[in-house]
Amino acid sequence: MMRSADFVDLVIERVPEAEPKVRENFADNDGELLLHLLMSDLLRLAVSWFDQGMVDPLERLLAAVDGGLAEGDDYVKGAVAVSFVDDTGWWESSTQPFIEAWPAGLQAEVDRQRSHRT
Repeated sequence: MMRSADFVDLVIERVPEAEPKVRENFADNDGELLLHLLMSDLLRLAVSWFDQGMVDPLERLLAAVDGGLAEGDDYVKGAVAVSFVDDTGWWESSTQPFIEAWPAGLQAEVDRQRSHRT
């Protein structure tokens, strides 16, 4: 099981371009890891990279987040589901192109959330 600190290490290792955002999150929270806030920051970063056409770092970031959903403990999985997937606003048509770029696990989480809202 991947814990919060393991997830952060995974993101920094696989997506060094995201390290400044991770460090900023720690600095803003007095050195404390607040995973839900970090996940929101990573979502904004992913959307920004998607809008800028930065395919390679976006794919690596999405793969890391997908890994957190697949291998994380309950807290990591919950942070991904709530502060990344749900906060995307998957019900808005404007988010569909971004969501279509997601790996299968994240897309399955969107499908799961859709099935619970209808």
